[in-house]
Amino acid sequence: MMSNTSEELMISPYKRHAIMCTGKSCGENIPLLKYIKTAIAKAGLTEGEDVVRVNRAGCLGVCKQGPIMVVYPEGIWYADLNESKVDKIIESHFKHNKPITDWVFHAQG
Repeated sequence: MMSNTSEELMISPYKRHAIMCTGKSCGENIPLLKYIKTAIAKAGLTEGEDVVRVNRAGCLGVCKQGPIMVVYPEGIWYADLNESKVDKIIESHFKHNKPITDWVFHAQG
């Protein structure tokens, strides 16, 4: 049931939504999640037309080769992430629209 408030819900526009698994099987990767958020901010992707929104999920249901991250709207899934891979994903995929296909284990479409 919606609350009776005059305040409208809204979210700032973004180009991509990166969702990282922080479930137990993926090692509860809060440090890597924090690293991703910091690296995206340093890359200038928190404002403007190329904003990347980063959130965590308790489990993405893969439970192997974690940490796992899925990126929308493309529906691209990356596995076995670390800080070095995150840096390269930000540079290639997020900044230059070129997913790193060698690290993609699933893509929609």
